[in-house]
Amino acid sequence: MFETFFRDRLAPLTLRLALGLVGIFHGFIKIMANGGMTWHLNMPVGYQLLLAWGEFGAGLAILLGLRCRWAAAGALGVLSFTQVWQHGWNVLSQPVRTLEPTLVLLLSGLALLFLGAGELSLDARGGGTGSASRGVKKKQAA
Repeated sequence: MFETFFRDRLAPLTLRLALGLVGIFHGFIKIMANGGMTWHLNMPVGYQLLLAWGEFGAGLAILLGLRCRWAAAGALGVLSFTQVWQHGWNVLSQPVRTLEPTLVLLLSGLALLFLGAGELSLDARGGGTGSASRGVKKKQAA
């Protein structure tokens, strides 16, 4: 009983809290730089806006568990794009100390993409179209 509670409810919630709060924090910092238009000197303004608001929106959706898999995919896209933009295609030749936070976020995002939002989310309450909401409906029908 406890194992399924932790696996189905608390594990996805903890993963969503970690990834969602990081996305909201980093996106908010970028948005505070003139609405998201001046946080990077060499990047065009359109990309800066898209990335800043995308990161903030994906973090908020992940935190709430609203269309969580789509939001995790968006967060992974933002993370990948910014890393390739900053370091070019030599991103993996960076020192391990530099790559560590990026890899942790990348693997957390992939885990959330594969796992889904879990039962303690808006997806599970019918707010999204994720597999978590279908799983709850199947359990209720049985």
